[in-house]
Amino acid sequence: MSLLDWIIVGAYVLIPLGISIYFSRRGSSGVSEFFVAGRSLSWFVAGTGMVATTFSSDTPLMVAGLSRRTGIYDNWFWWSAAIGYVAAVFFLSKLWRRCEVITDIEFVVKRYDQGRSTSFLRIFNVFYNTLLNILITASVFLAMSKILTGLLHLNPEPIYTLPVLGGLNAGTLITFGLGILAIGHTILAGQYGIAYIAVFQFSLAMAGCIGLAVIVYIDSIGGQGILAKLQSSPAFKPEQLNFLPDLRNMDTGIFTFFAYVIIATINGASSGGYFVQKLAACKSEKDAFLGFLWFNFCHFIVRPWPWIVVGIMSIYYLPNLHDPEMSFPQMIDLFMPVGLKGLMLAALFAAFTDTVDTQMNWGASFVINDLYMPFLGKNKSQKHYVFVSRLCMLFIVISAVLISARLDSILNIYKYLAVIGSAIGTVCIVRWYWWRVNPYSELSAIVASLLIGNLLEILLPSTPGHDLFAIRALANIVAVLIVWVVVTIFTCRVPSEKTIEFYKLMKIGGPGWAKVRHLTGIEPVKNELRNNVIGWASCVITIYAVLFCIGKLLFQQWLSALTCFVIAALGGLVMSRSISSVHFIQPEAYAQPDKPEFELRKSE
Repeated sequence: MSLLDWIIVGAYVLIPLGISIYFSRRGSSGVSEFFVAGRSLSWFVAGTGMVATTFSSDTPLMVAGLSRRTGIYDNWFWWSAAIGYVAAVFFLSKLWRRCEVITDIEFVVKRYDQGRSTSFLRIFNVFYNTLLNILITASVFLAMSKILTGLLHLNPEPIYTLPVLGGLNAGTLITFGLGILAIGHTILAGQYGIAYIAVFQFSLAMAGCIGLAVIVYIDSIGGQGILAKLQSSPAFKPEQLNFLPDLRNMDTGIFTFFAYVIIATINGASSGGYFVQKLAACKSEKDAFLGFLWFNFCHFIVRPWPWIVVGIMSIYYLPNLHDPEMSFPQMIDLFMPVGLKGLMLAALFAAFTDTVDTQMNWGASFVINDLYMPFLGKNKSQKHYVFVSRLCMLFIVISAVLISARLDSILNIYKYLAVIGSAIGTVCIVRWYWWRVNPYSELSAIVASLLIGNLLEILLPSTPGHDLFAIRALANIVAVLIVWVVVTIFTCRVPSEKTIEFYKLMKIGGPGWAKVRHLTGIEPVKNELRNNVIGWASCVITIYAVLFCIGKLLFQQWLSALTCFVIAALGGLVMSRSISSVHFIQPEAYAQPDKPEFELRKSE
C-alpha cells in the first residue's frame, strides 16, 4: 500500500461521515426516524440499501472461495435464494409495508392477540435475534480481518490473548477500529444516514470489484487463453467451470444441490430482519415492491461474476493457496496497481461499514422497539430511546469483535445459521397465509429448531470430504415443520378478533383464509394470487437466464449465451405484464380499512 492508496482510503472515510452529519438532526429526532427513516425512502434508495447490506466484506471472500474450492456450481448455495427472495417480492413486500411495523418482531403484535404468549414470543425473539445479529456481524469482522491481513501483510499471530475468547491479532484490532468508525455513521443519523450512504458505498464497492475482475479477465484471455491457463494448473478440475452439478450422478453432491435450493428458498421467502426494516422505511407499498425487486436484480445479476471470475482464475495465479477464502484479497494484492489498490481497499471498507451500519441499526431496533419500550422503559422521551439505541449498538459491535476472534470460517457460520433459520422460516412464511398460525406455532418452531439443529450439529458433524450440512438442514426443516403444525392444530380452532382484524387490513387470498373470508364476507383482490404466482415464476426464470447468459459470454460459450438471452427476453416480457397488474393500497387508507376509500388502486 502506497501513500496514494492511503489518501484514497482517507477520502472514502470523509464522504460517508459528511452524509451522516447532514442527516444527523433528522435521524435523531425520534425512534421512527432513527430506525425507518420516517418511512420516506424511495424504491431505488431502499433496494440499493438492501443489496449494499448483503454485499459485505465477507461476501466476495465467500463467493470467490466457493468457486475456487468446488466450482462455479457451488454458488447455488446462495443462488438458490432467488426463488425465495422473488417470492417475497410478489407475495410479502407490500404486506410488510402495509403492517407499518418498525421491526419484523413487532409483526406478532399486529398478527396475534395480546397476551402472555404473544409477549413471551416477542421477548424471546429479541434475545434469539440478538444472538443471530452478533454472529452475522462477527462473520463480517472475520472477513475484514482476513482482508487486512492479506493486503497489508500483517502477522496473523495473536498480539493479545483473552480468557475464553483467545488471541486477538493485528487484523482483528484494526477491524475493531473500523467497526467503531462504521457505527459512528448510524449513531449520528440512523436509517437516514445508512440508506443514503449505502447508495454511495454500493457504487464504490461494485466499481472496485468489477475493476479487479476486468483486470484479471483481460490478463487471463491473453496468450494461451482462459481454458489453457486453468488446465495448466495442478489445482484445477474441469467440473469447476460447470454452472450446475452433474445431475446424472445421484450422489451426495446432487442431494446437496437440491438441499441448497430448498433451504435457500425457505430462507429467502421468509425474509425478515433488515429486509423488513428497509421495506418498512419505504414511502409506499409500490416503493417497497419495486425496491425489493431492484434488490433481486442487483443481488443475483450485477454482483456475482466479478467475484466468481477472480475466484476461478486464482486457481491459475495462486495454485498453492491453502485457504480458498483468501483468494480474493490475495488477487487484489497481486493485480491492483498503486492507486487502484487503495480504491479496492476503500471499496471493501465501504462494503464492510454499510453492513455493520445496518446490522447495528437493525439489532438496536428490536431491542428498543420490542423489549425496552414496551416492557422495560415505558413512557420515556424519544431522545431517551435514541440514546439507549446507541448504547445497544456499542454492545453489539464489541461482542461481535470478540466472538470473531474464535471463528475461522465464514462459510461454516452461514451454514450453521442456515440449518437453524431455514427450519424457522417455514412458520414465518405460512403465518401470512393460514389463519390458524398463532404464537405457540412460532414458539414451538424456534425452540424445536434450536434444540434439534444443535443436536444434529453434534450427531452429524461434517468431516473433510463429507459435508453433511444438507442432511442436517433438511432433517431440521422436516422435524420442526411437524412440530409446529401439530402444535398449531391443537392450539387454534376458532378465528380470534385480532385474526379477523388482520385479514380485513391485508385481504390475503388463498385457501388458508377461506374460513375468515366466509365470516367477514370480505373478498381478496380478484386473481391476485394467480398473478403473483405468474410474476414470481417469470421473474425467477428471467434472473437465472440473465445470470447464466453473462457467465456463458465470459467463458465464450456463444450458443448457450444466445439461448439464455432468448429465455430471458421471453421471461422478462411475461414478468413486466404481471408487474403491471399488481395492486397497491395507499398508506393513508391503512387506518380506515372498512371505508370506501380503502379501494385498491392499480399500479401505474
